[in-house]
Amino acid sequence: MDLPLIADEITIEAKKLGWKRSETRLASTGSVYIELIRGECVKEWVVIRIADHKQFYHHWLTTYSMSPVEFTFDEILEILGKPFGEVGDIL
Repeated sequence: MDLPLIADEITIEAKKLGWKRSETRLASTGSVYIELIRGECVKEWVVIRIADHKQFYHHWLTTYSMSPVEFTFDEILEILGKPFGEVGDIL
């Protein structure tokens, strides 16, 4: 599984849903973390984690993890398509 390529694909699809990538980080385990934001004055923030193993550590922002034992690509896109305020944290 090419995690950086999947992260790029999620970023492209998230942009179509109104999200903007704030930051991308690569963990020592190989997991890719994409921090996404949407909104004008008030922002909604969420982290999408792409990995080949289950999530063990939790991020301080709402995090959805795409892995063989957690959410699928399509489920992540379904979550990101929900209305403002129903996906992440309002900051």
